[in-house]
Amino acid sequence: MRDGRFAPVRTPFDLPPEEGEAVEIAEGVLWMRLPLPSPLKHVNVFALDEGQGWTLVDTGLSTGRSREIWAALLAGPLGGRPVERVILTHHHPDHVGLAGWFQAEAGAELWTSRTAWLFARMLTLDEQARPRPETLDFYRG
Repeated sequence: MRDGRFAPVRTPFDLPPEEGEAVEIAEGVLWMRLPLPSPLKHVNVFALDEGQGWTLVDTGLSTGRSREIWAALLAGPLGGRPVERVILTHHHPDHVGLAGWFQAEAGAELWTSRTAWLFARMLTLDEQARPRPETLDFYRG
């Protein structure tokens, strides 16, 4: 803030990644963006190169469009290597939305705090008659 006004956000990169593309921000760390239907317009997500596969940091909203973009990212910048784990930074649906999809489709392991996981479940009004396999795996972990 300067003189009561907000300063513009500055990054070391001239341009953010285009849809379906990634920018390497450090060795083995890719920055990507997914669309949001809100004034912010995007959520930043990251991929960490683990050698044989990837760790994702956040996943974007659970929408068909986000899945399409992830499919392009997985086939393109992520080189077809598997997603081994997903780390969730916090409970907001734009960060946790596709975590279950990566678990089901890629067999990814979920890393997050119990509080964030439970709060995300509550926010998405997840109603299930009995716990799903990934829920039981989380409890056992």
